[in-house]
Amino acid sequence: MSSSKITVALAAVLLSLFSAGTALAKTTSSPHRTTIDTDTYGNRDGGFATNWYRLKSATNVTVTYQSTRNSKAVNKQLRLPKGTIIGAQRYHKGLAPQKDAFTTGYMTPNISYHLKSKLVNSKVYGFGAVSFKLSANKVKQIVRPAYGLPYGSGTLYAGGLPAIKTLNRNVNAIKLTSDGYIETYRNDPKEYGSFWGTLESHYQSRPDSAEPITLSERKGDQVHLYYAHHLAGVNDQKVHQTGNMKYRLTITNQHTPYQYNDPAYMGNKAVASIYSVGGSNYFTIIGAGK
Repeated sequence: MSSSKITVALAAVLLSLFSAGTALAKTTSSPHRTTIDTDTYGNRDGGFATNWYRLKSATNVTVTYQSTRNSKAVNKQLRLPKGTIIGAQRYHKGLAPQKDAFTTGYMTPNISYHLKSKLVNSKVYGFGAVSFKLSANKVKQIVRPAYGLPYGSGTLYAGGLPAIKTLNRNVNAIKLTSDGYIETYRNDPKEYGSFWGTLESHYQSRPDSAEPITLSERKGDQVHLYYAHHLAGVNDQKVHQTGNMKYRLTITNQHTPYQYNDPAYMGNKAVASIYSVGGSNYFTIIGAGK
């Protein structure tokens, strides 16, 4: 296997540890408030920070799922249209030049199911980790869109601090994609065999509901997302009778990072931040380390 395929396969394994997680023993994680170095990524305490780019032309990327037969990585090619917004790692730790847009698909914002739908079939499972290494002449760096979270993959898990304390992975999830969709996923555990033992996937590859974000407005700690139709499982508000901004969802960053022990992440340590989504508490992983 080539080094690039090893990197992609490893990324798929790492990403699967929560979104399609190993069946880990239930325990408590003793979270405590912390701070992180928001300018680092990877093998020590640090934030999963993102650089944001817009594609200058149609571009091929790799999307990695897992096989339903044996959980091995299944790599597929996807051509993204010109203008697609993508998220890349802030620092590359020698894996790619700093000027390149690069990600292994781990802890950077994913693209929407809308773009990946033709890749999904009954032979694969997982969210579909997107990886790429693109030179500067293929992308234009942009400021973070208002709908983008400051750190992490853009995936918010229901339950807030109580879910972190109990390492409860049986929760619903919301994804804010790099290309401007909001997707909801109902917890629906399914087990798959692998050479690691049994892996448990908590979400289907296809979201239960999804909407393109028509408008996003950031006001202080809050972001207001507007879209056309009600999203299942979230407390959005109907604010107009017609048009493509009928519904609004408010997401509030509570600026409460917690560090805790979790065997699903590198070094058995993770850092998560608490958000309010439509009045309910969620958390998102913003860092990990030794």
